[in-house]
Amino acid sequence: MILHRPVSRRGLSLIEVLLSLTILVLALGAIGQLVDLGTDRGNDARAYNRGTRLAQSKMGEVEAGLISLTGETSGQFTNPDDAGWSYTVTAQASGPPNLYTVTVTVNTTISGRPITITLTQMIFDPTLMGSSAQAEATSSSTSSGSTGSTGTTGSTGTTGSTGTGTGGTSP
Repeated sequence: MILHRPVSRRGLSLIEVLLSLTILVLALGAIGQLVDLGTDRGNDARAYNRGTRLAQSKMGEVEAGLISLTGETSGQFTNPDDAGWSYTVTAQASGPPNLYTVTVTVNTTISGRPITITLTQMIFDPTLMGSSAQAEATSSSTSSGSTGSTGTTGSTGTTGSTGTGTGGTSP
């Protein structure tokens, strides 16, 4: 009686190779879709960031008084980098006089998907706001005085002439 010893195989069978190649192709396809999805989300985040900055810049123009608070203003951004973006600025009177609720909406279309960013803020009418130079000029012309011989202060009228204080004289 002759006993045969089992022969040990070295290597893989054809079925095992085909099965591992199938798993590799499926995994590469799934990874490719995840990369595409991540790229799309990155582009969306970049577009929303850009749109938010553009909306903030338009709101700054409203605060500076460059855009009127009457009616609705719309247009395209003039910077070549922002050529695809458009904006709309609407202002509505809100409660107290000269207080407005301003809404800035910017939008564009990227890869067939519309992107819209809306920024709303309450703003006091910038045409009615004074500057610190106006406040300085007004306060210095109306509140100067002089000291009399008894230590009392005289008062100045709006014309700039010095009056006489109580109990003293002024030059």
